Amino acid sequence: MAPCAHLGDETNDVSARAYASDVVFEGKVRSKGPVRPGYGTYGVTFVVQRVHKDAMQAVTYEGLRTGSPVRLYFREKRAENNAGGGGGGGGPRNAPSSPLQSGRRPSRRPDTQCVQRFAPSAGGQAVEANIKRGAKYLVFVAGVGPHNLSVLGEPVLRTQKNVEAVRKVLCRNCIQPIGVWGLHNTTLKAKSALKLMCRAKGNPMPALQWFKDGQPITVGRRRIQYKKKRSMLVIPRVRPDDSGKYECRGTGVQTGHVAVTSAQVVVNSKPDNSTALWQLLGGPCSGESYCLNGGTCSFFQTIGELACS
Repeated sequence: MAPCAHLGDETNDVSARAYASDVVFEGKVRSKGPVRPGYGTYGVTFVVQRVHKDAMQAVTYEGLRTGSPVRLYFREKRAENNAGGGGGGGGPRNAPSSPLQSGRRPSRRPDTQCVQRFAPSAGGQAVEANIKRGAKYLVFVAGVGPHNLSVLGEPVLRTQKNVEAVRKVLCRNCIQPIGVWGLHNTTLKAKSALKLMCRAKGNPMPALQWFKDGQPITVGRRRIQYKKKRSMLVIPRVRPDDSGKYECRGTGVQTGHVAVTSAQVVVNSKPDNSTALWQLLGGPCSGESYCLNGGTCSFFQTIGELACS
């Protein structure tokens, strides 16, 4: 199954990763090793500055401590992925990095359901990231001990916005069920524009996918836009074959939790040949002898004709 596409800005990805991770901590990069030739991997030592979450503490070990070092391994980003900048803190949403590696919106794949998941790349490959020496990051990991941790997605720069996103999803009784709504049945003429708005709620926010007649929608003539709490499907010029059942599906962090809103769209292929009607108002005639047998003459200026009544 494909990874899910997230709504809006980077904070939604941060919230979902914080919820799904075993350990979330703030760390400053103390050292960064050289890139291994032929492998593209390198090691980074973070110094723990604050622990936001440590779910493994009660079951396996004493937990992370402030000031302790954590050694993690990454793969150097490919050149085409550098456009968004290191650290995943504010690059463009359409940067072509892997969603499993950076938490950004993934490309579409023909799966009928997405999986809300943040994990290292398949095959045990290291997560791609360009970590900067001396920078401070929020790091999301899973593991069974302080020396056996694996990264869940690219670390994000420690900003107030990202820290707040973590706090809002980790606080007591802050988790809220997901929901989607906003689609309504609509009928429109061919060559007109179709806009379907899907609104979402939940904490963490759900990931969204669009479907037509049960099949995932691919981007082409159809455009999909993402905002913080909504997504819009846009077709600038509809055709008759755009008719069908459209669905917006929201997937929560917990696999299998799905909310759906749908609408039936009908595109009329026949041109509109109807004629606008208006009320005809008659005025007095200039010639009173126009009507016979005592009829009343009226002049209709709109159509330029006389009539008797």
